[in-house]
This record gives sequence, structure tokens and C-alpha cells, in this order.
Amino acid sequence: MRNAEPGISCPGCPHRAAYVVVKDAVGRGRGRVFCGNAGCRIVGAMHPAATTCPGGEQAILPRYRQAVPDGTAPAAKVCAHFIPAEDLLAADAPDTFSQLSQEGACVLLCVLASSARFLDSAAIEQLKGCAERLSVRSATVLDPFDTLASTEFIHGLLEAPGVHVLIFASPCAQLLHGRSPEPVEIDRLGCQGCHRCKQLTGCPALVFAPPAYTVDAEACAGCDLCADYCRTRVIMTPRARMTPAERREARIRIAQERR
Repeated sequence: MRNAEPGISCPGCPHRAAYVVVKDAVGRGRGRVFCGNAGCRIVGAMHPAATTCPGGEQAILPRYRQAVPDGTAPAAKVCAHFIPAEDLLAADAPDTFSQLSQEGACVLLCVLASSARFLDSAAIEQLKGCAERLSVRSATVLDPFDTLASTEFIHGLLEAPGVHVLIFASPCAQLLHGRSPEPVEIDRLGCQGCHRCKQLTGCPALVFAPPAYTVDAEACAGCDLCADYCRTRVIMTPRARMTPAERREARIRIAQERR
């Protein structure tokens, strides 16, 4: 896997996957806000939309760079507010996030738990406990790479007013460095070059080599996000027979072995 670049999400980044599933569930358009910080200590602060921008934080278009609603304008219908998990653990979190209910009719506080400390299930439970300090309506742990289940769950929350905490727990791609799962492959004869995989994920491992896409095998982290969103099903994964839970366990096992 390639080295991290400032302002650009790595191939296999769980923060990218979290943004993709939230955006897929919430949809785009008037009344929907995506804001906050989906970066990490390695690549720096990033607007959530920058995780799927091929050029990263510096290339994101202004119309995608939405600010956190502050209550001075009409509240959004749905506000997806991304934060690093460490922000929720901070002692002043109840004060910092005391105005969440003003951000929208339905607020999704998307907590990104990907650092090594969150390989321990006890640390995830601690995050849920911190969420309860915020007096939220619900707090749920999701695997961002279980795209179908996560998208369906989030979609079900959209008609439930209030603040919901979504803890996206999956190891940082850098924790798998050198031992990532096998890369995906693209059937270049079947690929229509529709750009959907790149447009939705912005993954640096996807390379357009006209007339079709290919995969940089050295960069690919084997997260399978692109395969999940390929309409023509020409992106093939060696993990096709594995359940989402089995794929998650494999990523965690690799990350724990590297510690």
C-alpha cells in the first residue's frame, strides 16, 4: 500500500467508507449537510467530502465544503457531522457538542474510530458511554465496510428526529501496511469505463487507463468498497465468499498482529 499523503485519504481508508455509506443513505440536495472533520493524525484534517475527492482536501470544490450549522440559519433536514473518535473521548465533549440538536432535525454524529486504541472492543464500549453523556437518542457501532447493512441502518434513522451517534469502527489502512488483504481485480473487457467506482469512492488505487479502469495492486488495501458500488460487477474480490463479519475480523486480526 502506498504511503499516506497529506490531505488525501489512503486506499482502504475506513473514513472514506463511512462517508460513502452515509452519503448513500442520506442522499444529496437541499436540506442535507455533510460537515466536520474526517481526517486523521496522519493525513491531517479533512472535510468529509474530501475523502472521496481524487485531489483530496486541496481540490474539493467549494460547494461541497459545508460548514457545521451554528443555529443562525434554518436547521438542516439531515446533518451528518463527522468527528475523530478522540474528540468524543475529550473531557469537554459534553460542552463541545452541546448544540448538536440545533444542527438539524435529524443529526448523525459520525464518530470515526480507526486508530490502534480502538482495536479493543472495550475502547469501543467506552465510546458508546461517552456518547450517552451527550444525551443522544441512540448510539450504534457500525462497520463502514459492511456497506449494505450500514446504509440500510442509517436510512432507517432519517425519519427519527433527534441526535444519533454512529460509531464507525474499523482499523486504519496504515495499521495493515505491508499485510493488506489481497487486492481486487477489474475485468477490463467487461468494464464500461463509466467512472462510477472512482466518482463514488475517489480511491487512489483506481486508475483509468482508457477505455477501462485498472487497479494499482500495490496501492490497493483490499477493502472492497469499489466492488460494492460497481454496477456492472466487473470488480472482482478474492473475498467474495466471505461475510462482512469475516472480512472485518480479518482486518482486525492483521492490525492486531502488527502492534
